Order: sequence, then C-alpha cells, then structure tokens
Amino acid sequence: MKAVLSTKRLTEPQKNLILNANLSLTEFNAIQTKALWLPKSVSDRTYENAIITSQTTVDLVKGLKISQCFCVGQNTAEKLKALGFKVEMMASNAKDLASRIIEDYAGLSFDFFGSLKRRPELSNKLKDFEVEFNETFVYDTVKTPKIFNRSFDAVMCFSPSGVESFFEANPKSEAEIICIGHSTADKAKLYSKSVFVSSYTSIESVIVKTVKVLKLKNPAR
Repeated sequence: MKAVLSTKRLTEPQKNLILNANLSLTEFNAIQTKALWLPKSVSDRTYENAIITSQTTVDLVKGLKISQCFCVGQNTAEKLKALGFKVEMMASNAKDLASRIIEDYAGLSFDFFGSLKRRPELSNKLKDFEVEFNETFVYDTVKTPKIFNRSFDAVMCFSPSGVESFFEANPKSEAEIICIGHSTADKAKLYSKSVFVSSYTSIESVIVKTVKVLKLKNPAR
C-alpha cells in the first residue's frame, strides 16, 4: 500500500478520499498560525476594497466593515460569502488576482489583509503598476517541523511555509510533492524534482491529484 503524508490535518471526509483509494495516510500540521494584535483603529474603519488570500485571514477579519472583497481560492470566496461579505472577484492564485486588479480595477485603492510572511508577488506587482494599497498583517505563520523516520510515496503541501517546514526536517525525502497552487509548487521545486500542482486551490483537489499521480506510478518505487 502506498503511503501519503499530509502537511495539514484533514477532515474525516477528506481522509476518506485517500483511504478509499487504498492509500495509507499520515498527517500533521507543518505550520501553525498566530493571530496578531490589532489596534482599535483597524476595527473602527470601513474598507472599500479588501484583498484576502487565505481562509485563515477570513476568520480574523470577519468583524471588520468591508464593502467588497477580492480573494484567492474558491473556498476562501465561499467562506466570505457565508459570512455576508460581497466577493467582487475570485482568482486561483495571487499572481492572477494582481493581474485582474491591474486590468479592471487599477483606479481603486485596496487594503490587503494576510500573513506577516505573505509572499511578495501580489504586492510587488501592484506596486509596479502603481495601484494604491495598504497592508495589514493579521497573523503570523510559525513552522512546526517534524522528522519522519520512514519514506512516503507522496507528500501533500498547502503553503510555501508548509513546504519549508517539511523539508527542514526531512531534507532527503524522495516523495512526489503535490501542491495546492503555483506559489507552493515554486517553493517545492527548490527541494524536489518531482512536483505536481492540483487543478484547483482546494484540499480536495490536492487529494484528487495525489491519488491520480500515485495510481499512474509503478507499484514498485
């Protein structure tokens, strides 16, 4: 039986997608998030256009007054809508979101909410095209590496920080690395020559991609 490692703990339905494919599963949280203190002035303001790139951020801004959201990922969009926020635009990754903002909304000003360790692609691109935006960091990402004294056929990764955390403790891993998006895959390619990207930015899509990759591989590694 082929073995899968998830660098994020999964829900029961997500686990069953793997187990029902006759794969074994090991899971751990490769990173943890820590909410940052925000001054009262942040919650008192009204934000016309908010950029939100993760589900973690949604939980931390749900009390803010936001007119419309520009977000990354279908699950992030659905979570925002469930909380009553208007989602003006959803893109599959940060680069695409920046491109679409530049193309259709460059005259607006934006507020970015996200991680202190956010990747620079989005902010750099908006700066290059002189789109007005401010950044408010609502959480920090802390790596929690764990050494595994065994091999895996595939490792599922859900963020660049998660990739770093896994390989920091397991630098010699030869597993297939299945990533949730291109930013995560770009980081994984620094450590591995066998990197795959899911079709959509969701955990379920990563699982589907993992099953497909392993089913196509020769049973003997």
